[in-house]
Amino acid sequence: MSSLRRICLVGVRGVGKSTLVRAVAPGLPTIDHVVGSAVLRELAGPELARFDHLPPEVKHDYRVSAIAWMTRRQSERGQHILCDGHTSLLDESTGLVGPVFTEADCRFFRELVLMDATVEIVLARRQGDPSKGRSKAPSVIAEELVGERTTSERIAREWGMVLHRLPVGDDRRIQDAFREILEG
Repeated sequence: MSSLRRICLVGVRGVGKSTLVRAVAPGLPTIDHVVGSAVLRELAGPELARFDHLPPEVKHDYRVSAIAWMTRRQSERGQHILCDGHTSLLDESTGLVGPVFTEADCRFFRELVLMDATVEIVLARRQGDPSKGRSKAPSVIAEELVGERTTSERIAREWGMVLHRLPVGDDRRIQDAFREILEG
C-alpha cells in the first residue's frame, strides 16, 4: 500500500483545477480522482451549504473525516488518490486568507501539485463562471494566490512532501506537465 501515491492538486478557487483534472485524469486508469468538496458534501450533508460559517472545530472534524474516507477508498480500490482542494482559503466572514490543511491532511498526502496563476487568469475564469459567487476583487485574488502558494510551500517543507509546480498560463503546457507528474 505504501507505493500508492496520495496527491493533492491545490490552487485558489476558480484557477481551473476541475477543468484540468477533467482534461487529464480520464486517460490515467491508475488514478482515482476525488473532489475534496464533494467528499465534504457527502459527509456534511446540508451543513455544507454553510460550511464556511461553521465553527473551526466542526470544519476541522469534517476534514479529518474526509481523510478517513479517502484512506478507506484507497485501501478498497488499490489506486493512487488524486484529490483537488486547497491548502488555504479566504474566510468569507473575516475577509482573511488562512491555512485550512489539517494535520490529518498533512499526514495523508505525500505530494502537492500547485496550480498557480496570475490575478488576471483567475479573474477571467471567475468572471466566466458567475454562478459560484467568488470574489472578483483583484486585491482579494492576489491575497488568495499568495496564501495558497506560501501555505503549500510551508506544508511541503515542514511535512517532507514533494511539491510540484505547474507552469502558469498556457493550458496545453499545464495539461502536459500535470500528466507527466501523474504518470511519474
